[in-house]
Amino acid sequence: MTQHTAAEVEGWVAKMRQEIAIEPPTEGEIRTPDQIIYQLERVDSVANKALWIVTQADKVRAAAAETLLRARAAAQGNAEGKNAEARAAVVDLATEAERAEEAAAQIAYRYAKGLADLVDSRKSSLQTQSKLVLAAVQMAGGPGRG
Repeated sequence: MTQHTAAEVEGWVAKMRQEIAIEPPTEGEIRTPDQIIYQLERVDSVANKALWIVTQADKVRAAAAETLLRARAAAQGNAEGKNAEARAAVVDLATEAERAEEAAAQIAYRYAKGLADLVDSRKSSLQTQSKLVLAAVQMAGGPGRG
């Protein structure tokens, strides 16, 4: 099983955000049903990927937390015999890289969760737009017009 990194997760999130970016319509422009359907399909595609990204981000976060825990345990074992303050300083110094990686993994996980939330929000917005466009098209072509 391939272990991914926080940097990879952040890269995936950035790519997915670009994929679902929606340009606002110009003034007076009304989105067509086809445009909205296309955008909904893009969001659906990203939604599936977003779930995978969140899962991978969670695995990265768990692995980083475990690595930090092990590094702290090892560092504490090497810091025996000193006062509590000195031991804490030794542990902090010895686990600096692991603490940085764990912090990066936490951030990447939050970015991934934010992407999932953005996808849900974007999908809801597009569904609302779809209903509004459908209503406008029905009113324009409805009986009694013409």
